[in-house]
This record gives sequence, C-alpha cells and structure tokens, in this order.
Amino acid sequence: MASISLFSVGKTILEKLGPLVQQEAMLLWNLRAELEKLVGTVSAIQALLLDAEEQQEHSHQVKDWLEKLQVLLLDAEDLLDDVATEALREEAAASRDRDGSSWCKIQCWTPVCFLFSIPNRLIYSLKMAHKVKSVREQLDAIHADNTKLQLSPRFEETGKLMKHTITISSLPNIVVGREDEVKHIKQLLLLGNNHSPKISVVSIVGIGGMGKTALAQLIYNDRQVKEHFKLRLWACVSELFEVNVIIQKILESATGGEGRQGSQLNALANRLEGYISEKRFFLVLDDVWNFDSEKWDVLRSVLNSGANGSKILVTTRFENFAKMMSRGSPDPPYALSGLSSPQSWSLFRQVMSGGGNYQLAVEEPLNITSVEEIKEQIMKKSAGVPLAVKTVANLLCLKDPQTEWLPFLRSNELLDAKHNTSLLHNLKLSYQYLPSHLKRCFLFCSLYPKGYRIPVPVLIFQWVALGLIESSEDSRLGLYDLGVQYVMDLTWRSFFQELKIGWSSGISSCRMHDLIHDLAVSLSGSTYTEIDDSTARISKTTYHMSLSHDLWSPAELAVHLGKAKQLQTFFTLFKNWYQSGTNWDDSAFRSFISRFPSLRVLHFKYTGMETLPHHIQGLKHLRYLNISSNDNIVRLPDSITMLQNLQVLHLDYCKSLQELPRDINKLVNLWILKCTGCFALTHMPVGLGELTRLERVSFFVVGQDRLASRPTGGLDELYKLDKLRIHLRIANLGVLRSTIATSWPPSLAFEIGAVANLKGKIHLQTLFLRWDLGTNEWNESPWEEGLRGSEEDAEWDESLLEGLQPHPVLKSFQVAHCRGGRFPSWISSLTNLVTLSLYWCKVRHGLHHLQGLPILRRLIMVGLIELEYMDEDEDGDSCRLLTEEAIQNKKACKPFFPSLKKLKLRQCPKLKGWRRRELLLFPELSKLFIEHCPLLTLMPVFPKLTKKLKLIGGSLEPLLCTMNWLSSLGHISSSSFSSEVGSMQYPLSKLKKLVIFCIDDPPREWLQGMQHLTSLQEIKINECSGLEETLEWHNLSHVPNITIDKHNINRDGQFLWDIYGWDNFHQILKVWKHLSFNATSCGCSCFSLYQLT
Repeated sequence: MASISLFSVGKTILEKLGPLVQQEAMLLWNLRAELEKLVGTVSAIQALLLDAEEQQEHSHQVKDWLEKLQVLLLDAEDLLDDVATEALREEAAASRDRDGSSWCKIQCWTPVCFLFSIPNRLIYSLKMAHKVKSVREQLDAIHADNTKLQLSPRFEETGKLMKHTITISSLPNIVVGREDEVKHIKQLLLLGNNHSPKISVVSIVGIGGMGKTALAQLIYNDRQVKEHFKLRLWACVSELFEVNVIIQKILESATGGEGRQGSQLNALANRLEGYISEKRFFLVLDDVWNFDSEKWDVLRSVLNSGANGSKILVTTRFENFAKMMSRGSPDPPYALSGLSSPQSWSLFRQVMSGGGNYQLAVEEPLNITSVEEIKEQIMKKSAGVPLAVKTVANLLCLKDPQTEWLPFLRSNELLDAKHNTSLLHNLKLSYQYLPSHLKRCFLFCSLYPKGYRIPVPVLIFQWVALGLIESSEDSRLGLYDLGVQYVMDLTWRSFFQELKIGWSSGISSCRMHDLIHDLAVSLSGSTYTEIDDSTARISKTTYHMSLSHDLWSPAELAVHLGKAKQLQTFFTLFKNWYQSGTNWDDSAFRSFISRFPSLRVLHFKYTGMETLPHHIQGLKHLRYLNISSNDNIVRLPDSITMLQNLQVLHLDYCKSLQELPRDINKLVNLWILKCTGCFALTHMPVGLGELTRLERVSFFVVGQDRLASRPTGGLDELYKLDKLRIHLRIANLGVLRSTIATSWPPSLAFEIGAVANLKGKIHLQTLFLRWDLGTNEWNESPWEEGLRGSEEDAEWDESLLEGLQPHPVLKSFQVAHCRGGRFPSWISSLTNLVTLSLYWCKVRHGLHHLQGLPILRRLIMVGLIELEYMDEDEDGDSCRLLTEEAIQNKKACKPFFPSLKKLKLRQCPKLKGWRRRELLLFPELSKLFIEHCPLLTLMPVFPKLTKKLKLIGGSLEPLLCTMNWLSSLGHISSSSFSSEVGSMQYPLSKLKKLVIFCIDDPPREWLQGMQHLTSLQEIKINECSGLEETLEWHNLSHVPNITIDKHNINRDGQFLWDIYGWDNFHQILKVWKHLSFNATSCGCSCFSLYQLT
C-alpha cells in the first residue's frame, strides 16, 4: 500500500503549507503557529521517506510504518484542503462585501456569511486548531519511531530526472529485428493455402514483452496487407473473452467511434455481419488471455459472413489457446522467439539515443573489452525480450556509462529475464528509479482496465485535480503542458505505449503493456482499486476507485463502497448508456456523495442521471466533475458554484442542458469548461469572463436576450480570457443582428467582434464561428435556410467576421452560416493554418487569398450557394487548353495551394471553377471530393492524386481536364517525351480509388487512358445512366475491385450476372469477353461461364 510514493505526498503537503501559513486568515483563526509546527514535522518525516520506501521491500517493520504514515499524511492533506477552502470562501465573501453591490446586500445571508460571523469564526478556529494539533502530534509520534527503524535522511537526486526535451518523434516506438517474422506471417496471410477454410486463423505465441502486439501492428499497417484486404479490423481481447464485448470492439475499430446500438449480442452480431458481408477482411484479435470454445464458435460464425480469403491474426501467450483457435486452419501457431545478441544491442542503442540523454557512440568512451561485456550482460539480463532490453536501457540512461554501467549490470539488482516473474522484478526496479512525481501518476493508471486505451486529456485533468502535477520553473508551461510532458516521459521510459495523436495535434490516447499494467496493480495495493467484478477488494485504505462494469444498482454500490470513507477518486468507464444499464436518480446520487465527502475526482459519464442534486455543494474538495453524455440533464443547481476548488467541469453531450449556473464567477479556480455537443444551451452566464484561469471553453453560445431583464453573457466575456487554448467554438453569432437595433450601422459589428479579442489568444489552435446555434456536428442544412437577409444583413456579417480576427498561430478555422459576401483579407495572415472549412455561407469574394497559405492541407467548402469563381479578380481560359507545345516546353501548370492534400467541394450550385489566365495545378493534392456542383468545369489539374477521387451529381469535366493532359502526352512520340515520363509520370497513375455517382450520359472518352491508372484498387460507379454504352471494359481489367450500381465485379466474375439479370445473359458474355477473366462457379447451381461460350 505504501508504494504510492509518500515522498511525493509529503512534498505536496509542504507546497500547500507554504502559502497557507502566510494567509491573513490563519493569523485570525490562531492557526499560524500550529501550521508552522506542522511544516517542521512533515519536513522531518519527508527526509526519511526515500530511505523508507527503498527498505520496505526487505523490512516488514518499515512497511507497517509507511502504511500507518500514509493514512496520517492523506488525512493531513484533507485537513489542509479543508482549511484552504474555507479561507478561499471567506476571501470571496469579503471581496463581495467590499464591492458593496446591491446583490451582496440582499443575498449575503448565505451559509458562508453565517459561518464567518464573529462567534462562528471563533468556534471554527478552535475546532480546526484542535484538528491540526491532533494530526501534528500523531505525525510526531510516527516520526519518533524512527529511532527503532534507523532510517537515514535522504533527498531526491535531481540526476534521476529526465534532463532531455522529449518530442513525439523521439519516443521509443522502436521495433528491431523482426523482418523475417513479418515476411513469414505476411506469406501466410496473403498467399493462403488451397486447403484453407473460408476464414482462416494465424496465431502468434510468445511470453509477455516479446513484442507480439508490436509485430501485429507492423503487419496491420503494411502496405501490401492494406491493399489486399478490403477491411482491416482490430480488437484487444485481454482477460475477458465475451463475444458481445469483442464484437463491440471490432465495430468500434471499423467505424472509428463508439458502439451506439446497445450491447445485446443479436443486435451487435447483425450489425457486424452487415458490415463485413462479402468483404475480405483482416482482423487482429490481440492479447487473448482466456478462451472459451463455445464462445469462439459463436464469434467465428458471425465472422463467417466475410468473403473467402479473410484472415484472423491472434496474439496470445498461451499455445493451447492458439491451437484451439487455429483449429481447421493449415498453419500452426507461430512461436515468437527472442532477439539475437546483435539485435538486442541494436535495440538498446536506439532506445538510448532516441531519448537524447547520450549520443551513444558507446564504443568511443569505453574500451572494446568493456563494450563486449556490456553486450553480453545486456543479453543475459534481457534474454532477447524487447521489453526487457528497453527496461535495461531506461535504467542505464540514468547512470554514468564510464563508471556505473558494468557494476550495475553485474549486480544482483537485475534478474535474468527468462520468464515473466523476473521481468516483472526488473520493471519494478525501473519504477523505483522513477522521479517521485511520476510514481503517483503511473500508479493512478492502474484504475484503467488492462488493454484499455487511456484518454490522455482526461487522464491529465485527473492528475491535476489530485495535485499530482508539480509546478514548473518555466512560467510558459501550463498545467496541461506539464501533464503532456509527464505522459511523454512515462512513454519514453516504456511505461506507456501506442500513443495516438488527435485532431489538435496533441496526444489523444495511450495504452499500457499488460506487464506494465500488472506492475501498476501489484504496487498500488488497495489504495487504487478497479472494480471489474464483485470480488474487488475495498477497504478503509482505498482512496481511488474505478467501475468498469455495472455490477450493482446505485443504492447497492454506495453500500459496497462504504468502507472507503476517505475516497478521493471515483469514475465510471462505461462507453455508452447501455453498458451502464441503470439510471442514477436524485436520491441515489445524493446518497452516494453524502458518503464520500473527500472526493476530488468524480466522473459519472453515461449514468442516465436527470438532475444533479443540490447537495453537490457538500463536496468542497471536488476538483474534477464529469457528468458528460447524460442526455436528460436540463439545468445545473446553483449550489454547484459553492465548489470553489472546482477546476474541471465536463459537460460534453448533455444534449438537454439549457443553461450554465448563474453565478459561475464564484468558481474562481475553474480551469476547464467543456460543453461540446450541448446544443440546447441558449446563452453563457454573465461573469464567465471573470474566470481568468480558464484555459478551455469548448462551446460559447451568444445569448439572444442580452438586453432583456435577465442579462446574458456576450462576446465581451471572452475579452480577458487570454489563456484559452486548443479549441473554441462560438455559436449563435447571428442573433447579434437581431439583438442590436437594426438601424445601427454595420461598422458597429466590427467593434462587437473585436471586443472578443480573439487576436490576443495566442494559444488557440482551432476556432469555429457559426452564425446559427448548431444542432449537430456535421453542419448539414437545407440549401438556403438561415441565409436569407438584406444587403445590410450581409454587410453586418462581413463586418462582424472582420472583427473576429484570430491570432496568426491558428491551425484550424471553420465558419458556418455567415451571410457575408466577402471573406476577410486577414485570412492571408494565418500562415500556420492547416485546415479551413466553410459551411453554408454566401461568400463569393475574397477566396483568392487562400491560395497563398503556405501549409494549408485541407480545404472544405460545403453549401457556398452564391460562389461562382474561386478567384473573381482575373479572367482566363478553360484549364483544358493545355497544348502539346506547352508540355514539351515545360510551360505546364503554375503550382498554387502548395501544401493542399484534401479538397472537398459540395453543394455549391453556382460554382464554375477557378478563373485564371494560366493553367493551374494542385501539386500535392491526394484526395478530391466534388459533390453536387453541376456547373463546375474549370478545374485545376490534379495529376498527383493518390488516395481518392469522388465525383457525384455533376460533370466529368474536372476528371477530363486532367485526363486530357494524359491524352496530350499520348500524342507525343515515345522518343520525344520518354525522358519526361520518367520524371513526370502519367497523371493519376498513383490514384487508388475512383468513385463516380449520379452522372448521366458520361462522354465515351472518359475511359481513354484508364489503362495508365495502374495503381487503381477500386472503382465504384452508381446511378450513371448510359453507362453500358460508354464503358470500354478492357481498360478496367487491371482493377481488382469494381462495383457498379452496388453490384460487385471481381476477378472470379461470379457477380457479373447480377448487373443485367439472366434475361440479358448475352450482355454478360459481351462484358466477359472484354474482361478476359476465367469464370468460375458462383457456388450455387450455376454453370461456369466459359462453358457457355
């Protein structure tokens, strides 16, 4: 239990005591003297903690001493938090009294005012002085026991802290020496076997830490594997082999989101069958710990809906599981062996150099004999297990290579990693070398289930709420930035892995290796408890708890957790309401919070609650409150503003929430306010702008009734919030026109926009401005709904948008439902912009400024109903006028949008194209979507398109524009341009996927040159009348996946007759002749086609 790093707890207490002692309230309450004595006692105890934490492994007396001390230190932390909270409340009350506002005179008879009347102040000060003295005396008694234990004072060695700057690119996501394994398993997956069943299983078996998951990831992301399989799916099975859970994970992998269809097996199975039906898929079932043959048969029967040649790759530690799961497959389980000595040494060097501590030219500072012995010792200690090699490297990076490496490797501290128990010992040693501030952060992660993808932002918020993140000497770093550094440091040391980068370029999630998770659980004891079944150990020393399964009703849960009276953390891990299974009504929630007044972290996502009880004010220690995804909550109680320690309020997707607390300015420590998806919000409260510690406000709604009797917050609430970072979404900007007198000039709109001071928010990365309230995430809208208005309305919106100019550091910018006809010129100043999205706007001028943005990669324009030309300032000819002479003289297209990778044009009914004299070219475009833009013909060429071209409901002219370039090249003799082809390649020769929908009577020449699109893997054509007359099938014979009107044509040819039906079988033969494929039986009572010809 005492492995939670009491040294860090002691440091936290001393950090709280320092400023607390200096407060005037401590003098008034006669607490200063007692607190100063407590500082001395805690300082003396802390000096002994490093030695005690090291000796507890070998001394039961020291371990018992630490367990008693832990209870007292955490009690002391609670007590100091109580004192600091009451001091904060008194200061706030005094501040309101000094303001002398009428509100204060009327409303000041509150519990706080009553508490700090003179008689009650005396009672309170005597009570708290007695408590502080009692805790201090108990700690003095504990400290006196040191005479028996003979502990020595020690202080944390700064040399053990990571000195280097860690970046994402430097993190050790390193795989060495698995080339042969990848090649062998790819052969099993891609080449198959004549005796293979419809869906076969390939298994990888190896001990923990051997790199099974890393190898599976290499194969999963391999280019040939991606091209061979229609679908790639991944599910981490871990310890529970439950069919519905596994199917849900597969569906989440397939859709990239959470399962929303409930957890009933039949519903999940039907959904998965529909998704994989007749598709060749590749599924990884990672980390199978348990196996049930009956459940496996059920899962396999669902997966049999896939097409022939589908493969399942299983990773497991247990050979018998692998054999049973591979039953019927021709390939035996693949036993993953350890790395060779040279491979281990190579991995060791890469891990060391990747962290930046050493340049690691190890051979230079050491003589050759030493280097050979170091290699030998590393191989001996790691046994070729990659995780063990990384562990040894992480331990040695803290030591001097000249004087400390060999003695440490020769010592008995490290055990030979021949099995998991010795590896766990070495990992524990690695934990002991962690800085104290990282130890508690790491142990907290034991609350997440094995194999769970940990949401990093939420994790950091929870760390901050528990005081686990220490302040930095670098004032530029906020708490969240420090939390990210902690995550990256733990990743560098191999405690975390599989980092994922989110949309805002930050770390969105990570995982722990199973052995690392085992280590965290073994060290955390009962202090951190994950409740995954009814046998979970809960005791009075349980301070942090998570619930991953719905085991009891809310009332029963409070009873079962009753022993943990000092509970500081409780969070649910439900992924949807169906998984939680129960609704938390007001009485159940009130009963729960009354039992655990020491809570700092409360995470109640997907619990079905309808109200947050007034009694929430009793949780005065609460720092983190997450009640997101509870659809029925309409309002929050005003009493929530009594939580003056609250730092994070997480309300995302509370879709019925109409307003935030009226006196939100009382939440003086609020740091994060998340309300994304709260589309019922009507306004922001007055006073929000006083919360100058706010770093995130994810959704800001401009109120419509600001001039009414009950005022609401306007854009001026944003003025002082200069610390806002990451993401800001401002909605309902359109009401400003109706709220302000319509006779006022549009120039006033500029001033209203400028008052938000977006230009001063230097940390903001993503900004979304929308003129409607927004009831969905996808910005869909009828063509002109919400865009009607006069010319004055359009001028007003233009002026308002001009005033909302952001700082040039912005990376992503979105605008929706703006009636202004001209885009602001300041857009060209956003030189860091990566993504620009315009939804349902009337803009028609000013977009020519976009082409100079140097790193713009994604441009999305949907519903620009008035736009005719992207560049309206110049005249020019059609982009199809590219001559053979121009090609030969290299006078081809002028590059613009130099970094653009993705372009999406959708429902722009008047858009005709770009209007420039010279031919334009997208030099880096890889994805192009043109949907329902019927007049678009003047399109820059896109010869380097690689991933996808999608044309729906318009013209083929954009495609022909580029295809004509190909035709022009074709007219040149091979001798005259063969050298050019080597450098230029054919346009679209790298394109992988082509989709054409709803284009009537396509011209015959659109297929000319299709044989040069040699990289095409898939073509989809749907609802294109006149298609049969224009298709020249021989040009498509190299494409492995062709779908026409939702019917598949593949190399077997077995679906061809579905296109025309048996009545028109002669047309099938005609198509068959052009395709020149061998036909086979469709598997039913049909003939082989070649027999009929």
